[in-house]
Amino acid sequence: MLKSWRFWIGLAISAVSLYFAFQGIRLDQVGEALRGMDYKWLVPATAMFLVSYGTRAFRWQLLFSPQKLRLSNVFHALNIGYFLSNILPARLGDVVRAYLLGDMEGVSKARALSTVVVERLFDGLAVVLVLAATAFFVPNIPDGAPQGALGVAAAGIAGIAFLLVLSFHKARGLALLRRIISPAPLLRSEKLWSTLENLVDGFAVLRSPRPVFGVGAWSLAAWGLGGLMFWTMMQAMSLNLALPAAFLVMTVTSLVVVVPSSPGYVGVFHYAATLTLTSVFNVDKSTAFSYAVVMHAFNYIWLIALGVYSIWHEGLSYQRLQMIQAEKPETAAAKTSHIP
Repeated sequence: MLKSWRFWIGLAISAVSLYFAFQGIRLDQVGEALRGMDYKWLVPATAMFLVSYGTRAFRWQLLFSPQKLRLSNVFHALNIGYFLSNILPARLGDVVRAYLLGDMEGVSKARALSTVVVERLFDGLAVVLVLAATAFFVPNIPDGAPQGALGVAAAGIAGIAFLLVLSFHKARGLALLRRIISPAPLLRSEKLWSTLENLVDGFAVLRSPRPVFGVGAWSLAAWGLGGLMFWTMMQAMSLNLALPAAFLVMTVTSLVVVVPSSPGYVGVFHYAATLTLTSVFNVDKSTAFSYAVVMHAFNYIWLIALGVYSIWHEGLSYQRLQMIQAEKPETAAAKTSHIP
């Protein structure tokens, strides 16, 4: 990991983001805001966090239709994946959870990975749709932001449509892809093409309208609960902002964390949340930064707690997790690291 140039670039971006986030901050005001936090709001925020992760488990299970995977295995693999994504660079946890669930349920690891790709596309689409809808209710949003979000949403829909076409016309699609990349010798590996064919097989779930609508509904539910959680934490920090403000902060931070950063998105999350609150809602910067710290810590602590619990529940050792990480292909991580 320490030899990866992505790791060091991410670390540098996090450091620069933290530097700008700290500019103009008064630590005494930050301390005062943290001491004045109303902790009773943590109860509903925790409930929303846990339910939102339950919806994500149901969604991932649905992506394996018509095969019925045990929800408990899906939930634990999901927790472990998110845990690892917050301590490892490049969202390697997404790849590890696919491989782990493949071992648990005896499904093809390539198919499991393909469901993660589809899941991330739906996540990205849900985020930009929520952003576009929210932007119409925020008076100080920069000009063109709603239209830009809708443009990104259109790109997401196009991506899902491409996967849909590929799932219906696998042979023709792969043949066309072979011709396009044939000049690159490194991409003509039969092992790579075998993995790619298995990935395309995993997109077959998109052929049926019911799973597609179900996955879309679960995605919107997960992000809706996430927005409510962001708003609840605003109440805990005495930020008397309307619900659209919470959804805007959530969507902006979700889009920004696709930028390479340190594990856990330290710095980029804090800067994006602080900048959104100060520039759009005129919140004092020290107060905005305090909210970013609390929101990030709340998410991080729960992700780590659920991950540690699932690792303990499954009896996984550090050596076993290392073995799973080592057997994943580098290209697999790249497939999901740029999707929210």
